[in-house]
Amino acid sequence: MLNIAIDGPAGAGKSTVAKAVAKDLGLIYLDTGAMYRATAYYTLQQGIDVCDEEAVKKMLDGMSMNIIYEDGAQQIYVNGLNTTPYLREHYMSKAASDISALPPVRYKMVDLQREFAKTHDVVLDGRDIGTFVLPDANCKFFMTATPEERATRRYKELVEKGQSVDYDTLLKDIMQRDYNDSHREVAPLKQAEDAEYLDTTNMSIEDVVAHIKEVVHIKTKPQHTATASSEVKVGDKRAAKMKKYYKEQKSFAFYRFLSVILRPIQAILWPIKVVNKQNALDVEGNAIYTCNHYSKVDSFIPCFKLFKREAHILAKYELFKVPIAGWFLHKMGAIPVRRGEADIDAVKAVLKVLKDGKKLLIFPEGTRNKLGTQDMAELKTGTARFAIRTKSPIVPMLYYSAPKLFRRNWLYIGEPFTLEQFYGARTPEQMHEATEVLRQKMDETRRLCNEYVHGLKNKWKKGVK
Repeated sequence: MLNIAIDGPAGAGKSTVAKAVAKDLGLIYLDTGAMYRATAYYTLQQGIDVCDEEAVKKMLDGMSMNIIYEDGAQQIYVNGLNTTPYLREHYMSKAASDISALPPVRYKMVDLQREFAKTHDVVLDGRDIGTFVLPDANCKFFMTATPEERATRRYKELVEKGQSVDYDTLLKDIMQRDYNDSHREVAPLKQAEDAEYLDTTNMSIEDVVAHIKEVVHIKTKPQHTATASSEVKVGDKRAAKMKKYYKEQKSFAFYRFLSVILRPIQAILWPIKVVNKQNALDVEGNAIYTCNHYSKVDSFIPCFKLFKREAHILAKYELFKVPIAGWFLHKMGAIPVRRGEADIDAVKAVLKVLKDGKKLLIFPEGTRNKLGTQDMAELKTGTARFAIRTKSPIVPMLYYSAPKLFRRNWLYIGEPFTLEQFYGARTPEQMHEATEVLRQKMDETRRLCNEYVHGLKNKWKKGVK
């Protein structure tokens, strides 16, 4: 069985990340925190103090808990009562923390969780999953963030739900809960020795999920993924569909033929001059070409003028669904990627291309700039990860403006650089630092591009005068 344990204090984002990881890997997500909340809610409904150990223990003797999935969502029934709608009320956080500190409650919940994990491939999140509940879990993670950041997240979540809350009260509750969870006698909150530490304060959910999935992929083998649940079958179908979309090109003879035929057409429709072309051509072996992204034709110029023998481009997999476009992309050596997910198949394909000493074009923003401005969106960390793992140099490129029919434009090639100072890095923090270096290089390329083009335009104006 594949068991993934994600621990950490309240508000670190464990549940959101665990659900995303489980969905993408085709595993079952068991909300352990909800089990304690359900027990606390039922206890309060019975008029019992959640801190009264003897009364709670007596109640547990006659308490049954059933966990079922309705429309893909986990529902927890306690003695026939569906407690799920009430589990995220503000007052439930402290009640759950108080009742979870009682040994009888801990032992009952742990027994239920362990039995479930024995027969299912599952992702569990909580305070003591890796240290107490599933000490032999295949993969363990400890997620945290500053109390202020966690309070801010919780505040936004509750406000969006229309609830009136006080930030200072939330912060105080979180800090008190941290103390309670880390000082309780039974299975206190702490990082397992073999768990990977993740500070999510400055990380997006996407980055955290991608990192966890990469670690899981490294530590486990494909056959270890779940096969017992219907959710797994969905994951298998998606993987099979992905392989169908991606066809590794063995010969690029047709690509070279296409480039010869289409190059003059491109020159007429999109007259774009490549500036500092030699910067790109002088790079030997593998390399990652990064470029801003305005339109679907952005990849034509690099392919036709820089990748003359063969091309490799990272493109969103939705494009491969279109029959003609999909066929054309295959011939262009494109690699489909599911955006917003840790796409293991795409990662493998990219790493193979780069490790084979070839060149790859990536749009590091991950999406098109539909506004047509010169400002780039936030860069994804994937580009830096690839460059670091394969020790590939990066060639920064920028279109001066959005390519338009019959409009003059420029593609400016910056100085190649490496992320050598980050070679061997693995933590999300290091990846963010490396991505910031890439951002600075792209900004510098933008400055040089603008200086070049504005200089030309000034010369033309003087020539006209």
